[in-house]
Amino acid sequence: MTLQEQVVRKVQFLSDDNLKFLLEMINRFMQPDIAQEKTVIHAKRIGIAKGQDLYDDDYDFDEMNPEIAEMFGVTK
Repeated sequence: MTLQEQVVRKVQFLSDDNLKFLLEMINRFMQPDIAQEKTVIHAKRIGIAKGQDLYDDDYDFDEMNPEIAEMFGVTK
């Protein structure tokens, strides 16, 4: 029995959801065929990357540092 046949037998009785998941993983981890052209994706920037302020001008980013440090076991 070839390796390909073994794989087919293993997935033969999987549910559609499991098959979809398996196909997603295969597509994610398989190297693209060299003959295929690579697709270039141009992402549109949103939010702060576009220069929008998502916080008040007088917001103190360091206000909660002592509490955060305490959560991670940092002692004075």
